[in-house]
Amino acid sequence: MLSAEHQKILQANALFSGFTEDELAQISRFSAFVEVENQQRLFEQGQIAKDFFLLVSGKIKLAFLSAEGLEKVVDVIQPGHSFAEAVMFFRQRKYPLNASALGHSGVLRVNTGCYLKILESSTKSCFKIMGKLSQRLHWATSEINHLVLHDGKYRLIKFLLANAKKSNNVDLSIAKNILASQLSIKPETLSRTLNELSKQGLIAVDSSHIVLLKPSELEDIIIS
Repeated sequence: MLSAEHQKILQANALFSGFTEDELAQISRFSAFVEVENQQRLFEQGQIAKDFFLLVSGKIKLAFLSAEGLEKVVDVIQPGHSFAEAVMFFRQRKYPLNASALGHSGVLRVNTGCYLKILESSTKSCFKIMGKLSQRLHWATSEINHLVLHDGKYRLIKFLLANAKKSNNVDLSIAKNILASQLSIKPETLSRTLNELSKQGLIAVDSSHIVLLKPSELEDIIIS
């Protein structure tokens, strides 16, 4: 059973905002708050999927593991975002990748059986989750296009521009080797590209802090 605080977090998410109080109460009874330590696995690739998740605090790394043991980071989940919800619609409900914590993290674990049962009687909520999954599909398609059509330099600049805050600052919240995997480049390629952009006067790098000195010129690179 979730606490009142965690129920509010659940209700604020798009996947639950269309439910009635009674429906949310049902979901709450079959949900739990789970704390995960750094590097601890939340679920494993191929494991039967009985739950999906909503991140409350920390970060969760989603990654594939190849037969050769090589890891490819697909995404790093930030607080407020759900993940593994699409698995409940698979014919074989197995997690397609691994999920592990990057630092101490807290997640809400939601039972898929209970959620699906409520969806059957809630057309409004069905449309909401369809919209959510459509957004994920659009994101995945965009990621594939970036991997196929563009090089590592393009993907890095795209990442920096997308994550730049006020004053064009980017604070990397994940290790550079994880970022490299997420961008599908080698760590040494990431370091070399950062150094190249720095020498060109386009960025300034101080450990995990990056300043975009000439954002318009960076934009020109990915547009050309």
